[in-house]
Amino acid sequence: MRLLSFFWASQAASAAVLAPPASDNTNEACNAQCMKEFEAALAAERAMWATPNFADDPFYVTPSNATGAKPGDVLRWQDLSADQLATNWTKVPGGMSLSRFMYVTEDVDRNPIPATAFVLLPIAPPAGKDAKYRTLAWTHGTAGRGRQCAPSNNQQLYYEWMGPFFHASQGYAVVAPDYAGQGSEIKGGFHYEAGYMHAADVAYSLVAARKVIGHLLTDEWAVIGHSEGGMTAWRTNERLAMPDQEELLKAGKFLGSVAGAPALRPTQLIPRSIELAKGGPLGAPRLEEIMTERSLKLLPLLDQGCLDTSVPLFANMTADETYKSTAWLTSPQFAEDWLKRYNGAGPHALAAPMLVVQGIADSLTYAENCEWDFDQTCAAFPESDAELYLVPELGHGPGFQAGQPYFSAWINQLFEGKKPAPGCKKVTVEPTNFRYQHGRTG
Repeated sequence: MRLLSFFWASQAASAAVLAPPASDNTNEACNAQCMKEFEAALAAERAMWATPNFADDPFYVTPSNATGAKPGDVLRWQDLSADQLATNWTKVPGGMSLSRFMYVTEDVDRNPIPATAFVLLPIAPPAGKDAKYRTLAWTHGTAGRGRQCAPSNNQQLYYEWMGPFFHASQGYAVVAPDYAGQGSEIKGGFHYEAGYMHAADVAYSLVAARKVIGHLLTDEWAVIGHSEGGMTAWRTNERLAMPDQEELLKAGKFLGSVAGAPALRPTQLIPRSIELAKGGPLGAPRLEEIMTERSLKLLPLLDQGCLDTSVPLFANMTADETYKSTAWLTSPQFAEDWLKRYNGAGPHALAAPMLVVQGIADSLTYAENCEWDFDQTCAAFPESDAELYLVPELGHGPGFQAGQPYFSAWINQLFEGKKPAPGCKKVTVEPTNFRYQHGRTG
């Protein structure tokens, strides 16, 4: 399960710099017990990075051919060998191949910027060598604030059997963007929860992948994601219905989206814990104005790792210990400049059918909030083909896992040309028994 935590850094925040190993660090804001837990979390994260020292991997360096390139262009393509998988991506299941690529996407003002992604393929298309792979875009949840936190740099591709491994095992070609600024280097750094931008990352990753392996991929495609990725899947469906998206529509024939535990309301979860985005929203004050002295001193440690490293540093701090003020979150400027432009807050019309999978006991993205947003879309656009699938007693990750048989069949039907009945509906799972695993809290 991916913990979802929120906080926003200002645009003035500097890019993260990978520091020396944790054992060389001292930090007056983190006591001996804190440092012990931090070092253990960082060591566990580093052990899962495909390249433990991210700075040593030339794949993530923007090449010279980026100058003058347009969204959808391929800047670098790397088919990983069986030997590389055996040493750097040891968790990839047998029979699957992995490629990484750098391509061009666009920022919020539609200027070209680099991004990275991966493609995971099963050993052969389901119907034999002359068939094509059904094509699925996978959008990941909160990973961390640094470039090293890109799922393409993770031996498990970050979500393992909860995401890309599962879908590739079902015979799909999985195309998965890291999101611009995770993996790639962009001005201002990664913009966390920027659904409008992430949607472009999704579409242009498909456009780029088709230029290299298009002969293997169906023209039809769908998108599925969880948490921040669930929000991205939702926003992708919305953005493809907006005007002036002709370049994004070159991704292929869009069939629909599955939004798992979508994190549509980041600002409501800020007091919970902290996950710093390097590039912050317009309308946000400088870090020094909103974070306490202790929080600021913890940032150099945070920049060494990813999401799990943030837990021992910030999880036990109260909102007052973390922030001087969160008043700017309710400012009109923030609502207009970030929530609408970057996050893409709606409601908006949908381009294709959408299935939303939500655990009722989700304490991170909250079922009642998800249902409210679903209702807003359906009220504003009653012609939407949308379904809310509610899973009782399960939280953020387990609810999504429990929904796999349902949403897998739903996606298969899309590729078989069987569209859902028009209109909005809600389905609550009726368990056979209540002896099932509830999973971890969240």
